[in-house]
Amino acid sequence: MTKQGVAIPDNRRRIRLGLRAQILLGLAAVTLIAILTTGFLALWAAGNTLRAHRETEAVTLASAAARMASALVDRHGEIASYESREQLQAALSSLSERSGGIGFSVLSADHSVIAAWPPRSARDVDPPIANSVVAGIPPVLQYRNSPGDGATQLLAYAGIEVKGRVVGAARAVLDAPAPVQVVLRRSGWLLLGLVCADALLVLSLGYFVLTQMVVRPLREMERATAQVGVGDWDQHIDLSGPSELSALARAFNQMTSSLATQREQLIRSEKLASVGQLAAGVAHEIGNPLAAILGYVDILRADAASAGRLPDAERRDALDRVKAETQRINRIIRDLLEYSRPSHEEPSLIDPLLVVRSAQALLAPQARFREVRITVTPEGSSWPAVMVSQGRMTQVLVNLLLNAADAMDGKGQVAVTCESVAGRVRIAVGDEGPGIARELRRKVFDPFFTTKPPGQGTGLGLSISRSIVESYGGTLEQDPEAARGARFVIDLPAAASSSGTQELAP
Repeated sequence: MTKQGVAIPDNRRRIRLGLRAQILLGLAAVTLIAILTTGFLALWAAGNTLRAHRETEAVTLASAAARMASALVDRHGEIASYESREQLQAALSSLSERSGGIGFSVLSADHSVIAAWPPRSARDVDPPIANSVVAGIPPVLQYRNSPGDGATQLLAYAGIEVKGRVVGAARAVLDAPAPVQVVLRRSGWLLLGLVCADALLVLSLGYFVLTQMVVRPLREMERATAQVGVGDWDQHIDLSGPSELSALARAFNQMTSSLATQREQLIRSEKLASVGQLAAGVAHEIGNPLAAILGYVDILRADAASAGRLPDAERRDALDRVKAETQRINRIIRDLLEYSRPSHEEPSLIDPLLVVRSAQALLAPQARFREVRITVTPEGSSWPAVMVSQGRMTQVLVNLLLNAADAMDGKGQVAVTCESVAGRVRIAVGDEGPGIARELRRKVFDPFFTTKPPGQGTGLGLSISRSIVESYGGTLEQDPEAARGARFVIDLPAAASSSGTQELAP
């Protein structure tokens, strides 16, 4: 919609019917058309049958009146004699009463009315077709509008024969309303009940079939797709319905299996990339303790060559220093190996503070962290527990802390905070760097997007970190309200056994 050249969004909500509702509406329309068509044909057939039955009845009654008149005329002579008229009038009255009020007339050869019951009005004129009956043609039928009220009537004429000669005609008059109206009047409610019952049966059967064979499998696929969307890659659909849906389920299972494999490979690749960065820092960091060890070894060798001139206290101090530096190297390498090796990834009850301390210990030997101070708030003994894999959460925190150190060029403070809000645990990592430009914020979680110089980042760290967090029912987002630098917030559901103030000991 536009107004004076300005585009105005149309915010009216569209009502979207579900698949089952749309199919049922279509099925109802087809059923209605089929019932109406079948009903019309049935009414047409019933009307034709009723019409044929009515015409047969009219011919029969007219013929019966003609035979009765023949008997009376043969007994009294002329059809127009006084005796014949009296006898015919009484006979027609009796016949009309027995036949349910049907009108009868007896006509002479010159078409004059000899007798009639009930009496005929002056406007009741016989059609020309009556002449053919007097001329000797078999009984004939004629439809007309009633002279009185305009209703449809059926006239049946049959010749009156006396001694092989046609001396007149007998007429029977039946009311002849439209056959369809008669059928509807007689059995309209029954037909309506049958139509409603058929429609209800078809729709009920359609609803059941659609629910069991289409809607239920599709909802199962919708549920599994939603689970995959939040990081649960182990979804498997087992459908035994129609072949098309079974094929779709197999394709879905293959897709999730392939995506899970690729995801594990990406996580592993990113972890190895960060291990490479850490290893470079470790290689540089262990140079100082190695140089100190070599210096103390040279002192001890010189002492051994001079027959032990050093005092025992200095010799023990040198050995203690060698041991301390060796343990320092051993600890650095052990932490790096522990981080790099594949671990059991099943989630368990973890204290997030332990994960933060583990990431700190891993990054402490790095040269880029010599002038970076990491503050942890609160500084208590433990934080609210979460159900995650310690190895993977360590990978997430290592990535966030590395990004923070790089953003500050290795100088500044990184604040790690934790709070529990409405059954959720929020862990935030904020730095004092320049932050992320507004136009780039929506891209920071895109795969292969990085603001680092070429060769210093894969662009997968934040994307994979978010995927790891989402696999445990959490979220990883950038805080757009950060007053300074960049701040990333990990939001995880609190563990079931970590409600209220209950916490895990470190």
